[in-house]
Amino acid sequence: MTPEQLASGWYGLQPAWQIPLEATARREHGGRLRLDIRPDHIASKVPIEVPGRRHPVSTAIAFYRRPPYRCWGLPPEEYPRVYSAPGETSPHRMPEDDALCLYYPLAPAEERWRPVDGLLALLDLVRNHLFFEDYWRATGALRGGIWLGSEQPHGFRKDAA
Repeated sequence: MTPEQLASGWYGLQPAWQIPLEATARREHGGRLRLDIRPDHIASKVPIEVPGRRHPVSTAIAFYRRPPYRCWGLPPEEYPRVYSAPGETSPHRMPEDDALCLYYPLAPAEERWRPVDGLLALLDLVRNHLFFEDYWRATGALRGGIWLGSEQPHGFRKDAA
C-alpha cells in the first residue's frame, strides 16, 4: 500500500480496521485466508467447510469503498457482498449478483453482522447459510422446503426504500 492509499481515509485500507477484523479468521484459517486488495475494494477469500459437503466451498467477502449495490442505510463496512457456491438455488440470494442474503440490513445492530464481530463470525454465518440452503433444497426447495435459520421478508416497503 502506498502512503497515498493509507491517507485516503477509506476504512478498507486502514490497518486499524483490517487487523481486528481478520484476527480470529487468520488464527482459524491461517494461510488459506487470502486478501485481494484493490483501490476500490478488498476481497477476503477462503475455502470453508460446510457440514454435509465433501469439499470446502470457496467463499469471497468483498468490502467496497463505494459499493455498486444499495446498503440500505448501513455504512459499507457493515454490508459487504458475500459470494459462495454460485448458482445454487436458494430463497436467500441477491437476485442481481447471486450474493448470499445473510441478514436483514434494517434489523437492529445486535441481530446482524458488524465488523466488530470479526470476519470469522461472518464466515460462520456463511457456513450456516450454505448448510441451510442444502437442507432447504433437500426438503423440497420451492415446493415447501424448510429453512432452518431465522428469516425476514424480502424486499422493502416504499417508505424504507
